[in-house]
Amino acid sequence: HMEMDCGPLKHMEMDCGPPNLRPLPLFPGSVFRSGQVDFSSWEAARCPRTVLNLRFEPDAERWKVHGCRYIHCPKANDTEMYDTSSPETRAWLQAVFSALASLDSGSAFPLLIHCFSGRDRTGIVCAMLQIILGATEQVVVTSFDIEPEAKEDAKRRINFGKALDGLRPTKADQKKMDCDLEMCPFGQPPLQHYLRKAVDVRKLQTAFAREHPRA
Repeated sequence: HMEMDCGPLKHMEMDCGPPNLRPLPLFPGSVFRSGQVDFSSWEAARCPRTVLNLRFEPDAERWKVHGCRYIHCPKANDTEMYDTSSPETRAWLQAVFSALASLDSGSAFPLLIHCFSGRDRTGIVCAMLQIILGATEQVVVTSFDIEPEAKEDAKRRINFGKALDGLRPTKADQKKMDCDLEMCPFGQPPLQHYLRKAVDVRKLQTAFAREHPRA
């Protein structure tokens, strides 16, 4: 008899859930993040009603039998994802948040957001989502899943800092905004200047308000 871990094993459905599965701090029972879901059972993944896949590869969509809706907003796992000021990354994030804003709060949750490892692409999207919902900077940084003492995470800390900087209003944005940027470093409503007309941030906040009443 050999004990097996919960890593991705081909041709086997594991009941321990996807790798790195955990809830977002603002939504402890309704929004989860993880790595790839191909080898997990639906129940072990917290029975999601919606799965947002950020991987380049599509999901197998095995959970449709449970009424699960799949949304695919693909992004290659490369360093460009951290350059939130680039037009390509901005367009990808606009597509992601446009999809999130379209969710029906009555039937879309629990929501599972995932990529391959559940860290980089998922980390950026989860951080942005919690910025929009008014999370503290500490919660936002925690969302990116950086181990403070891990040497291998030093580069990720730098990249995440650059990603956050790319989300802040530019001087041109500031001229159009009537808010105290020291109090609202990501604008008001948060990130509307970044997502622009592609996403109605107020609508997105409303979609998640039932899951996080303080939003």
